[in-house]
Amino acid sequence: MSKIRHSLKLLAMLAMTGSSQAAIELEKINHLSTGLGEGSAEISSFDAGSEQLFVINSGFASYSVFDFSDPLNVPAPTTVDLSSFGAGPNSIASFNGLVAVAVEASTVTDPGTVELFDSNGNHLKTLTVGALPDMLTFNQAGDQLLVANEGEPDAGINPEGSVSIIDLSQGVANATVNTLSFSAFNVGQPRHGELPAEIILLDTVTVAEDLEPEYIAISEDDAEAYVTLQENNAVAVINLNNETITGIQALGFKDHSLAGNELDPSDRDGTGGTGAINLNTWPVKGIYMPDAIAAASLNGSHYYLTANEGDARDEDDRIKNLTLDPVAFPQAATLQQDAQLGRLDAQTNLGTGPNGFTELYVYGGRSFSIWDAGSGAQVFDSGSEIAMKVAELNPELFNANDSTAAKFDERSDNKGAEPEGITVARAKDKVLAFIGLERVGGIMVYDIGTPALAAFESFVTATDGDVAPEGLLFIPAADNASGEDLLVVSYEDTGTLAVFRLIEVLFGNGFE
Repeated sequence: MSKIRHSLKLLAMLAMTGSSQAAIELEKINHLSTGLGEGSAEISSFDAGSEQLFVINSGFASYSVFDFSDPLNVPAPTTVDLSSFGAGPNSIASFNGLVAVAVEASTVTDPGTVELFDSNGNHLKTLTVGALPDMLTFNQAGDQLLVANEGEPDAGINPEGSVSIIDLSQGVANATVNTLSFSAFNVGQPRHGELPAEIILLDTVTVAEDLEPEYIAISEDDAEAYVTLQENNAVAVINLNNETITGIQALGFKDHSLAGNELDPSDRDGTGGTGAINLNTWPVKGIYMPDAIAAASLNGSHYYLTANEGDARDEDDRIKNLTLDPVAFPQAATLQQDAQLGRLDAQTNLGTGPNGFTELYVYGGRSFSIWDAGSGAQVFDSGSEIAMKVAELNPELFNANDSTAAKFDERSDNKGAEPEGITVARAKDKVLAFIGLERVGGIMVYDIGTPALAAFESFVTATDGDVAPEGLLFIPAADNASGEDLLVVSYEDTGTLAVFRLIEVLFGNGFE
């Protein structure tokens, strides 16, 4: 009903101006399952040549292969066993019949591998990369394969984060690996002075050990790669022509005391200590800490887009447990109540002073952002619009956990809806961004054709029990047999996938 009200409001507004326009919405046309449940269907990849959909099952040491030759009638998948390769897979990518899988080592801090297969599941080659290879992606030409080696610490060992570039230009048999290190940015090394002041770094490890590459996007001209360093609130830029790290861009912080950046910081702000929708400005700053990243070239300029999820590394605490500087926060006792900021998680190694915290930094931006790839300057941020739209269109799922109304408002004191996945597509004469909300479970659609004026198009919630959207995969109409532009969303908590088609909903004079 709320979606209908939204459509009627748009219709009335446009009718008053005598105009018409089309909003892009997602319509679900199929529901797939790996049959494995939680821990499967994390990331998917489509190979147009073989018309196959490859889906990684991180918790089951395998990947699933779906025959996607008819997106409306997809049979049960076959499974490729990966148990003989390391401790388990983390991501999958495909290009022209070649399937690449990132596999962590049995000792997670040791170098991992990328395993190459053909489209029939036959193993072709093993390539050694950095520790804990996570996301991997082919460039547009298919002659380079990039791997984000996260290098998370474990059992007292902290391996360096890195990015591996696999050269496939001479074929799979002759593939080579160049792993880029961040060691030149360590204290005392030549590039340490290049690090921006706002990058978040621990002082107990080296810079190279502290940086943890999470996700990679490649520019449309294959000239650059953009790598999220989630815990460090930064993005590394890589020149793919000479395979060097161009620099590291700090993303800065989001001021939630400003109108347009409202948030709901409590799950105990309703009657009797229950949850409620209370979006207001607050004296806290958000740390963007993006997970997924996408790239777009628009009007001759390069941009990257981030899903600002947030991620803590055991340095967080609820604000009610912190000592607040009485000058900076004269109303500390009130702010630290559970119904206000008390239950909100904040980072404890930022904003401290001799008399307590003078500033409060909280996790995630509860938004997506568009950044100028050259300067790293923010061009657009969705502010509080994700929360506002969920509150308007699906209020029963506001900051809910596990995509269920029974867990309404449970994530307000954490990171809200948690925008995690993002991808960009050119479709329906628009440039669109799709943003997956991990906790709420829905997908936001934005028109980013004019980056500084990116505009909300639509929002669709999860159905059929789908929980926790992780991977977003756009398949253009020209590449699949349905003749429709498709978005495939993989849900890691349920091992399911939703297949959506893009539809135009017309508003304005003469349309309903």
